[in-house]
Amino acid sequence: MEQLERSPQLQNLSCHWISASFADCAPTSAQWILCIIPADRTTAHATTVRSSARPYQHLSVSAPFIAIVPAWARVKLVNDDDPCGLVVALHWAGLRETARKALGTTACEIPCWFKAWDPFLREAGDTLTAMHANSSPDPRCLAAFADVFALHLVHRYGHTADTRDAAASLSHSKLSVVEHFIHEHIADNIQIEDLAALLHMSPSHFARAFKNATGHPPHFYLTTERLRLAQSMLSEGSLPLIDIAARVGFQTQQHFTAVFHRYVGCTPRAFRIAHYRP
Repeated sequence: MEQLERSPQLQNLSCHWISASFADCAPTSAQWILCIIPADRTTAHATTVRSSARPYQHLSVSAPFIAIVPAWARVKLVNDDDPCGLVVALHWAGLRETARKALGTTACEIPCWFKAWDPFLREAGDTLTAMHANSSPDPRCLAAFADVFALHLVHRYGHTADTRDAAASLSHSKLSVVEHFIHEHIADNIQIEDLAALLHMSPSHFARAFKNATGHPPHFYLTTERLRLAQSMLSEGSLPLIDIAARVGFQTQQHFTAVFHRYVGCTPRAFRIAHYRP
């Protein structure tokens, strides 16, 4: 796979395509972190090399999420026939000083090995890709991008959730973020880990906080939202059941029918006959 032309030598930032050989050209110092920005319909896997010095870790990330991992992680695609996505290497030791001066805070450490729903960084990645497509970017422009990445990462992820988050319920604004994401991606294979990543929480803390806020676990809410949309489609149109199942996030019509019957009390076909309104 052809490499993205390496960014001009900078103290704080460089860019590469996601590829199986990225680990061979990336900085591996503990002073660097990697921001993985996969393209649409692309899944990237980050893993550590097994050794006695570090525990084995693995993280999978696909659009619309990004991931932050240490520089020694190996980053590969499920299928790397074409460059699909960007890896931005950030020299964290230098950038945290920039963030400290700009934000006036000493909390400049961010965790590694996490993924998050971060439209801002995805837009920044698209801009960096476009810059490389035309010509070698101006080093001053890339230096400014490095500062932007640092400030954003510290501001959004510099304070990790403490143990009180596990017992607290989600605020209305955080619930709105989760609900909006579910509605926008209802046809996708949404995992609890994905919803937790929206709020930068662990899956277990998120599940407890979500249940405290709504009275139901996240999986129940996701399923009922899918079935609510399915009922609307059954009542208002003649779309085949297999298409409705796909549009509301079920892998097969059989699974859709089984879940629908368990929650609603009848099959989708029977519901359509009883409620169809042309």
